[in-house]
Amino acid sequence: MEHMIEKERRKEYIRSFYDDLLKNLVTCSVIMDGSKKRMEPLNNMEACYDSVLKNWKAADCLAGILKTSRGLAVAQFSDGTIEQLKNAGGFRLLKKEDRDSIIQYDAVIRSYKYSESMVMQQSLDNVKNSFKKVINFKANKFLDSASYATEIPVLFSGNKELLNELFNDLARYKRAITFQSNQMIQLKEKTNRLVAYFKTSYHFE
Repeated sequence: MEHMIEKERRKEYIRSFYDDLLKNLVTCSVIMDGSKKRMEPLNNMEACYDSVLKNWKAADCLAGILKTSRGLAVAQFSDGTIEQLKNAGGFRLLKKEDRDSIIQYDAVIRSYKYSESMVMQQSLDNVKNSFKKVINFKANKFLDSASYATEIPVLFSGNKELLNELFNDLARYKRAITFQSNQMIQLKEKTNRLVAYFKTSYHFE
């Protein structure tokens, strides 16, 4: 009788984890789409830098870059089942291959979240700090609107040292987004593999 109860609990845990995986696939796609949108204006960064150095008052190209470089796409993964397995001692009920797969997946998730909070957040903070030094106060509010009033200069001054610092920080931010995107691609691939594995092993619809 106890064996049957544990078998049923095991399947409930796996079903719950499987549902979490499906939710995480959606999260992965959302983060990847957000990263792609952030990258688009950054891909024109070198041309924008040259343009700004020639005429800092005509730095409209910076508006698009700065609008998409002031936020961080934070992944909200579904990890309720993993936490329940940890706290309730549920791992002992699982088959070794299932337990190992879930533990490895949890490690990948935690590694991603660590990179997000350290690498991504630090690069974003650097951009924000540089941004504050050069942005024209009167232009700042337009960066949050759908349209930008081009008659108001984006920059407060043409200080080359500060501009160089800003673009260097933007370059590091771009590398951080690339790193985040590559990690997310790998995470999504692993999630897809686990979905396929549990779907086949437990005949989930």
